[in-house]
Amino acid sequence: MFKRTQSREVEDFAINLAREFSSRCPLDRPQGGQGIIGLARAIDEICNRAAEFQRAKRLGIYGRAKLGTEFKLQMKDYGYPAEFVDELTGKLLINMSGK
Repeated sequence: MFKRTQSREVEDFAINLAREFSSRCPLDRPQGGQGIIGLARAIDEICNRAAEFQRAKRLGIYGRAKLGTEFKLQMKDYGYPAEFVDELTGKLLINMSGK
């Protein structure tokens, strides 16, 4: 069963992940050639960190769902477009599942 303490840890990790992404790729920064490369690197890094967290904590389906939901809500709160957030969250969850 999904423990309450682990739930809080998952939420905190997701919030920090979204915060890190938004600091590396703020919405007000113009997207040029370097911006796209930076965006790709940021996406790869958060996906790798999430996969590492998942392996370390041995998250099941509920843990991954909690992480994805919290990450998605934080990204929307930061003002990222819904379509971008949905795509990014999907990539994050697929990467965590190892597929």
